[in-house]
Amino acid sequence: MHDGLMPNQKSFLPLNACESSEPASQNDSSCHEMTLWHVLIDQSQDGIVVLDSSGGVFESNKKFADMLGVSISELRQFSVWDWDAMFSREQLIDILDVVDASGMSLQSKHRRKDGSVFDVEMTITGTVYRGRKLIFSICRDISDRKQLERDLLEREERFRQLSIVDELTGLYNSRHFYDQLEMETNRTNRHQQPLSLILLDIDDFKQFNDRYGHLEGDLVLARLGKVLSSCVRREDLAFRYGGEEFTILLPGTNRDGSSVLAEKIRTAFQAEKFIVHGHPERSMTVSVGVAEYRFGEQMKSFVGRADQAMYRAKGQGKNCVCTEI
Repeated sequence: MHDGLMPNQKSFLPLNACESSEPASQNDSSCHEMTLWHVLIDQSQDGIVVLDSSGGVFESNKKFADMLGVSISELRQFSVWDWDAMFSREQLIDILDVVDASGMSLQSKHRRKDGSVFDVEMTITGTVYRGRKLIFSICRDISDRKQLERDLLEREERFRQLSIVDELTGLYNSRHFYDQLEMETNRTNRHQQPLSLILLDIDDFKQFNDRYGHLEGDLVLARLGKVLSSCVRREDLAFRYGGEEFTILLPGTNRDGSSVLAEKIRTAFQAEKFIVHGHPERSMTVSVGVAEYRFGEQMKSFVGRADQAMYRAKGQGKNCVCTEI
C-alpha cells in the first residue's frame, strides 16, 4: 500500500510526432494527427490515460490527471500500480499483457495523491502504434453510483431485518424461527450433531397486563428480550415465538447444555425488577421447557416436545426448568 501516489523511477514520455526525422510532408501529417489526438482526448468528459506495455504512462488528458489530483507532468512519472488500489502489480501486468484490440471492461479503485480512494469504471483497449504496444484506457469516476448501490443494499438489508425481527424485543420473529428451524434440523441430520430447543413463557403475564396495562406489559416483554440477548451465545438464535412465548435454537448443544442456559435465563429474568407507578416493586418469572432434537424427526414433533416440557414446568408451580421426558 502507498501513502498517496508514489512516483516511478522511470519517465515514459509520449512520442512527439512533430520532432520526427521523417520527411516534411510525412512530419506535417504526423503533426496534424498528433494535434487531433490531443484535441480529442482533452475534450473528453472521461479520464483517458494511455499506457505502454510496461505499465508506464505514455499519454493522458487533464481530466484523468485531475481525477488523481496530480498534474500531467507528475502523472508521467507513475506506473499504473501506483494509483490502482484494487489489483496487485502482478495482476495489472497480466491485464496489460492480454488486452488486445477487442478490449475489455472492468471496475477498480484508484488512489488519489492525497491517499483517498474512489471507484472507477474502465474500458481498455490494446493497440500497436509504430511497433509499440499501447493500452488505451477510458476511466470514469463511478463513486456516486457505487455509493447509491451501497445505500440501496443497506436499505434492502434493513427492510429484510424488519421482516424477520420483532420490533418490540429486538429478537427474531416466529416467521424467521421456522425458516431457521428447518435449516438447523437439516444441518443436524446431515452432520449428526446435537441441536436443542428452549421454549419459555412468562408466568401470569395476562394478569399483569390486565392489572397494569399493555404498555407496562410491553416493557416486560422488551426486558425479557434483553435478558435473552445477553445470555445466549453468538451461534444461538433467540426468537419471540408469539405473545409472551419465546424460543431459542441452540446448534451443537445437547439437552444438558441447554438446561444450563435455560436455568441461567430463568434466574437472570427473575432478578429483574419492575416498577409500576403507585405499586410496589415486583419481579416476573418464566417457565421453561427444553428438548433435544432426535435425528430424522419432524419439526412439529421437536417443537411439541419442548412445548410439553414447558407446560410441565407450569404444572410444577411455574418459575422452573423442565426437560423432555
